[in-house]
Amino acid sequence: MQRSRSQKVLLVLSILSIISAVIVLAGGLILMVGGAAFGAADSAEAASVLEGSGITQGEAGLLASGAGLVIICEGIVELIMGILGIRAANDNRKIMPVWVISIIELVLSAISLITTIVNGSFTTQSVSVIATLVFAGLMMWIANNIKMEAGR
Repeated sequence: MQRSRSQKVLLVLSILSIISAVIVLAGGLILMVGGAAFGAADSAEAASVLEGSGITQGEAGLLASGAGLVIICEGIVELIMGILGIRAANDNRKIMPVWVISIIELVLSAISLITTIVNGSFTTQSVSVIATLVFAGLMMWIANNIKMEAGR
C-alpha cells in the first residue's frame, strides 16, 4: 500500500517521538534515582547545599524523585504516541488513537507553557516547552489530515 505524504510525515514524527521518549525516560529515571540517593545520603555537603532554604535533605530528595516520576510518565505517553503513530502510518484507519493522544499532549503542553510563564521560569525552559508544544501541534495536525484522508 502506498503511503500518503501525511503518513510519511507521521512516520518520521513517530520515530522522532520514540527517540525523544527514550531520552526523556532515561532522564526521568536518572532524576528519580538521583533524588532518592540525595535524600538518603548522609553528608555535610548535601546539607550545606540546602542551608537556609527551609527544606530538609529528605524533602529535597523526595521532590526530585517526584519530578523524575512525572518525567517518566511524560516519556511513557510520548512513547505510546510514537508507537501508535508508526502503526497509523502503515494503516490510516488506525489514526484515531494518535489523534486523541496528540490532542491530550497539545493540551498538556499548553498548560506547561502557561505554568512556566506564570512561575517566571519561561526563560530557562522556553526552548523545551515551545518545542514540545510545536511537536504536539504538528502531530495533531498531521493526524487530523490522515483522519480526513481516511474519511473518519
